[in-house]
Amino acid sequence: MQTKEIQKVLVANRGEIAIRIFRACHDLGIHTVAIYSNEDTYSLFRTKADEAYLVGEKKSPLGAYLDIPGIIGLARRRGVTAIHPGYGFLSENADFARACEENGILFVGPSADVLAKMGDKLSAKEIAVQCGVPIIPGCTEPLKDADDALEKAVSFGFPVILKAAAGGGGRGMRRCDRPEEVKTAYELVHSEAEKSFGCGDIFMEKYLEEPKHIEVQILADQYGNVYHLGERDCSLQRRYQKVVEYAPAWSVPQETVEALRQDAVKIAKSVNYVSAGTVEFLVDKAGHHYFIEMNPRIQVEHTVTEMVTGVDIVRAQLLIAAGYPLSCPEIGLTKQEDVHIDGYAIQCRVTTEDPSNNFAPDNGKITAYHSPGGFGVRLDGGNVGVGTVISPYYDSLLVKVTSWDRTFAAACRKSARAINEVRVRGVKTNIPFVTNILAHPVFVNGQCHTKFIDETPELFEIMDSRDRATRVLRYISEIQVANPDAERHQYDIPRFPEAKEPLGPGLKQLLDAEGPEAVKNWVLGQKKLLLTDTTMRDAHQSLLSTRMRTRDMVKGADGMADILRDCFSLEMWGGATFDVAYRFLHESPWERLRLLREKIPNIPFQMLLRGSNLVGYANYPDNLVRAFVEEAAQRGIDVFRVFDSLNWVPGMEVAMEEVLRQNKLLEATMCYTGDILDETSQTPDSLPNYSCRVPDHWPDSGVTIGALRFWQATGATIVAIRRNLSYIVSPGPYAELYAGDTVIFVGDAKAREAVSHFFSNA
Repeated sequence: MQTKEIQKVLVANRGEIAIRIFRACHDLGIHTVAIYSNEDTYSLFRTKADEAYLVGEKKSPLGAYLDIPGIIGLARRRGVTAIHPGYGFLSENADFARACEENGILFVGPSADVLAKMGDKLSAKEIAVQCGVPIIPGCTEPLKDADDALEKAVSFGFPVILKAAAGGGGRGMRRCDRPEEVKTAYELVHSEAEKSFGCGDIFMEKYLEEPKHIEVQILADQYGNVYHLGERDCSLQRRYQKVVEYAPAWSVPQETVEALRQDAVKIAKSVNYVSAGTVEFLVDKAGHHYFIEMNPRIQVEHTVTEMVTGVDIVRAQLLIAAGYPLSCPEIGLTKQEDVHIDGYAIQCRVTTEDPSNNFAPDNGKITAYHSPGGFGVRLDGGNVGVGTVISPYYDSLLVKVTSWDRTFAAACRKSARAINEVRVRGVKTNIPFVTNILAHPVFVNGQCHTKFIDETPELFEIMDSRDRATRVLRYISEIQVANPDAERHQYDIPRFPEAKEPLGPGLKQLLDAEGPEAVKNWVLGQKKLLLTDTTMRDAHQSLLSTRMRTRDMVKGADGMADILRDCFSLEMWGGATFDVAYRFLHESPWERLRLLREKIPNIPFQMLLRGSNLVGYANYPDNLVRAFVEEAAQRGIDVFRVFDSLNWVPGMEVAMEEVLRQNKLLEATMCYTGDILDETSQTPDSLPNYSCRVPDHWPDSGVTIGALRFWQATGATIVAIRRNLSYIVSPGPYAELYAGDTVIFVGDAKAREAVSHFFSNA
């Protein structure tokens, strides 16, 4: 037995299956690499990998994940030792598997030769015939043209079905019930096959009425051991796309089930199959089974098999690719009898589709999400959560909900409960439709066939959710909050303290009468702690949810002027003040300042000023900085606390000069994190800022800080990254470092040396 260590796995896929593979790799201690398209830049799956890289920058959303040279080139540059294709995209592409083999990269799946044989439906049928496995009557060679299709359809007898030879996932298939439908269907399937699979070959077969769709899960190693993991009933389909699957297929006669399992193993052995695979059959009303295809990859519905067998199929794929036998402890199958099927599992696919509108995909932003849970409930999600934007470019799958129980009836009840615990707002889903399926007696009794959905109109009697919680919140936000002029009944009127007359003088009078120098001398002579109240700024923008209005501030101003007359200052302005006032409250912060100044004439007003950023998010011209400071000073601001997020003093100088010119108080502020009372700790003098440029040909360009283990390797903390003319401030572990970046970091002399060594020739 020869094994190869898999150190780094690239997943050539996206969404739910990518996350599923990352988790299996993590459990095995394998480093992971994600790829993503432009459209997936903010998708959840890329954050689950140790590294993530953009592919197919100038390609279509689908083309990015079909870019074989680009993916292989990336894998080689990043030292990838294995590639897992998942399902869909390149998972059944023999050229992709061959490219992996030629570049010394393990392909987690069968060999390119086997993919070429079994990935093509016509070739797979020929193999089945050679193995003595029955197939559906149909053509064994690709159709020549539409006329050839019509001729064969008439000879087979209607109905017939046209299928793309390289198809999968329900695409590239059309049923024809009459001769006049054949030519149009042929052109549609041909076009769809070329666009989706890059191969326009089409074949035809007799269409079976009301069959069951049963598939057998296969697991095979490199040493000739081939075992089945039982079967799944995948008859619940819409447009040949599975909706609900369960295991085992308990309603199929046992003798038929045994024949299915034996035939599946027979076909896998005949082609020397290695890895996980699925052999699919149709079973007619009489219990006769017919081979239809073999999917040489992991299946979407593999979860139900894992739930009833306890075998981690994805982990098994990785171990098999590394050369381990099925008998290894991590898989634990020394013989077929080691496979035990316990209980029943049902998988429901939650998708962003509208069942009442012919399952039209729905796009938009998810505004609320709640997931189910409980014993025997498994979730496999892709890109789902509050704030997630559903893209129109990819599969509409949100999450797979898989439920297990000891009886099928109990599994149905648990699935219905779990699926109804899922709350998705902002986009339409198929949840009500799936709920109807789970409650239907035909499904509960295991009698569903592939046309059940099409022939059962009551499944589409959708009861729209009343969505009461979201409606209440929307009312509060749009009526009570967003409309500042709305009249609303006050159930709990706050009590404001009455100001004493006459109002006592404060520090403001000293500033106006004698200037900032007198205030400075007064402060230096104080033995007591001087306080700044930040309610009007900080509490307003955070603790009070950015929704404290000017009219409410004014009502409490008289009391503040009296109670807080001994305060050094009242801080009431900052960047967020402007942002909130203008964007959300539709109020003028300048008018607010004027009204509060009239009410509080005795206490200095203070503001936060972001240096050259003022109260915005960009660097502004010097003349604008000076004009803003002058206007604020004239309107009532007395104390300006000027700072820069990177302690860049030149960015603060213009504002500071103008504050002094306006004869106001200046607080020049430096930002420092640490225990300043700890005499043994490092101080800013002993822990300075350093910078280091990342070399132009740095081999790890694009890797995240966390994956690089920068802090562990150097002892330095990155505080900012300068890229071109912009800064990334306080970068987190998922921030990426690129060649040409300038890294600004904090550390001692030893850390500085370590950083230089880290970047080799930097």
